[in-house]
Amino acid sequence: MTAIHPIAPEDSKALFGNSYMHTVLVEITRHGDEPFSPKQIIDATGLPGGIIHPLIKRLKSRHFIEYLGRVPGEKTTLYQARDNPYLRAAREYAIDAPASVDPSQRTAS
Repeated sequence: MTAIHPIAPEDSKALFGNSYMHTVLVEITRHGDEPFSPKQIIDATGLPGGIIHPLIKRLKSRHFIEYLGRVPGEKTTLYQARDNPYLRAAREYAIDAPASVDPSQRTAS
């Protein structure tokens, strides 16, 4: 699971308007320049698709990530992070913060 401490869900909500956006941003940055799928983010964070898909859609509409297409012969969609200050900060956080698996910190957005 992605590190969510010390940025707890309530802090993520204050900063991004969503309790899980910080967690999703950090997980996306763990892929570096490599493509990722929503399923990979779902599996890594343990969050349901109903939370992940709208956040990915929001990140795409704001040009934080770009849609690369589908895996040939599959329904899997691929995205890639675009370089920007917010994702660089999330990447730095992901490197510096120890992974934390504490589902009790999760709250609804």
